[in-house]
Amino acid sequence: MGLLEVGQLVTSKMGRDSGKKYVVVESLNDNQVNVADGFVRKMDRPKRKNVKHLVGHGFSLEVEKMDDKAIRDFIEQHSHVENLGEEGLTDHGQG
Repeated sequence: MGLLEVGQLVTSKMGRDSGKKYVVVESLNDNQVNVADGFVRKMDRPKRKNVKHLVGHGFSLEVEKMDDKAIRDFIEQHSHVENLGEEGLTDHGQG
């Protein structure tokens, strides 16, 4: 299974936040990462997600530039991906 990278744009595919875009801010282990959206889930209080419940996109935010405003802008800039057929789509779920 390919691992998600810190800074990578992801979309939740499970849970009540299904369809919501986040940026990976920390890799906890092979199965879990912390994600933030810069609005509700900020960098100081990220959401823990199982990588099986995330779809990775081919876009990454530079780690050096990562703060809440940069995350918000990055997600907004790449929100058109959903409408263009999910380019760079990588599903990390098993089954």
